Amino acid sequence: MKNKKYISLLILLLAHLLTILDIFIVNVAIPSIQRGLGSSNGKIQLVVAMYMVGFASFLIIGGKMGDYFGRKKIFILGLFLFMVTSAGCGFAATTNQLIALRFFQGISASLMAPQVLSYIQILFVSHKERTYAMGWYGIAIGIGTMLGQFLGGFLVELQPFLIDKSWRYIFLINIPICIITIFLAIRYLNQSRDNSSLQMDYWSAVILCIGLALLVFSMAVGLEQKDLVAITLTISIVFLIGFMFRQIKRKLKKKEPLLNMELFTHKNFNIAVSASALFMLMLDAYFFVLAIFLQDGIRLSPMQAGYFIVFQGCGFILASFFAARLVLQYGKNVLIFGVLLLMFSLIFQLVLFYYQSIDYKGYFVMFLHGIGVALVLPSFANIALKDLPQNRIGNASGVYSTLQQLFGALGITLTGGVFYYFAKGKTDYIDFYNAFFYGTLIHLLCLTSVLLILFLLPNSVLPAKTEKEY
Repeated sequence: MKNKKYISLLILLLAHLLTILDIFIVNVAIPSIQRGLGSSNGKIQLVVAMYMVGFASFLIIGGKMGDYFGRKKIFILGLFLFMVTSAGCGFAATTNQLIALRFFQGISASLMAPQVLSYIQILFVSHKERTYAMGWYGIAIGIGTMLGQFLGGFLVELQPFLIDKSWRYIFLINIPICIITIFLAIRYLNQSRDNSSLQMDYWSAVILCIGLALLVFSMAVGLEQKDLVAITLTISIVFLIGFMFRQIKRKLKKKEPLLNMELFTHKNFNIAVSASALFMLMLDAYFFVLAIFLQDGIRLSPMQAGYFIVFQGCGFILASFFAARLVLQYGKNVLIFGVLLLMFSLIFQLVLFYYQSIDYKGYFVMFLHGIGVALVLPSFANIALKDLPQNRIGNASGVYSTLQQLFGALGITLTGGVFYYFAKGKTDYIDFYNAFFYGTLIHLLCLTSVLLILFLLPNSVLPAKTEKEY
């Protein structure tokens, strides 16, 4: 019985790894995809960002569908749809087709992801076992990040076989993984459902999805299609305002809203959401811009660029093994140190890249960057859920994850837009360096804001152990 529990955990983490992998595997392949499909700079940002929008928009509904229809059924459905959309992405003939399929791929990921966390809560009842399982959940994120960067570079350089472009492998590789995971899920996962979760506000999810998709689209193509953006941005704002009014109206009618506005009356939740949003505004955009700069600026091959970024994942995985213990011992000081470490790594990168230096110093800086992320990011979720009423934790988890994905997508369009503005049509290295420099300034500004929030954070939110507790 115990072995089956850990086999179930392995299956869940394999699916979770896929959802993370498909964010980062695309980053390294972006220049190849852009050349292969003749994409504009704005649209190529949407290839990454729309996956995250689809993911963000249906996370809460995905969790509720698992509760009501059965977590095993929705988990397998998500895997199946992820496989189908991955195949579609692999054979997309145009950029518009790829963007649309990436959006639906994100939605399929949103059906899987909530079931992973729900199953972990159900399978591992004791605090010790659950902490152990969540530790592996964090490590899976690191592996997905690292493996995505590596495979993105490796697969792009393979010789095409039965396909016209080797970048298509980055999507087609999902098919055998999904088939194996579906088979294992059918065989080993237990049925699980919660009939107390009966209200599913699909319309709110659709309204939110349209609003977010148009917002991200407007930011991505703003410099290329200014007349169109004026329309899409206006429609986006109307939909997002409509979504907020619908949540208030449902609450007044004693119906469960998709977004419980009362969450924002909790100080810890607001602090964590603000810090996490600023952090994600930096993080996903950093990987996006770095992958392009390494290939189009420094002229590394996709494989070389992926290998360079892999060291960031190594640092993240290593630090994940002891980050939680350090936070328990030293409190918020660990997060402050992590942010300072990230800021140092970004500044040091600017110095190294100015001299086009890609050697052991660059690998070491990437390693430090990974450690910094591991010391900071996981604790935001603990802060967000701290002291919340039991009946709001589920909704708070969904809202927190949704905002993380949303600000990750917005960060890509914001920093990506700045990067392409300075690099567009340029061929000299110094032009690409200037584009990377201004993108990095945005990231440093985000981290400075996170640092300020952490300094203002009461020590009681993440208390350090006293000597008496040892």
